[in-house]
Amino acid sequence: MSKKVAVVLTGCGFKDGAEITESVSTLIALSQQGIDYTVFAPDLTVVSTNHMTDETAESRSVIAAASRITRSAVLSLVEL
Repeated sequence: MSKKVAVVLTGCGFKDGAEITESVSTLIALSQQGIDYTVFAPDLTVVSTNHMTDETAESRSVIAAASRITRSAVLSLVEL
């Protein structure tokens, strides 16, 4: 039986959520070890940051942003 792991991401990117390289590296390492994982994120809308000016930009869904990292479905944290 394969191990099952919950991975919780908080969006996507520097100052806005989960760091992309660290998140992808974690998912790859889990896959290489044959560990079955499901990704979860808070079902929130946050204001993102324009990193060139450090000003706030548009609002976006944390789940949708986390899906940019996983390139797959991300479940609401309440489902965990």
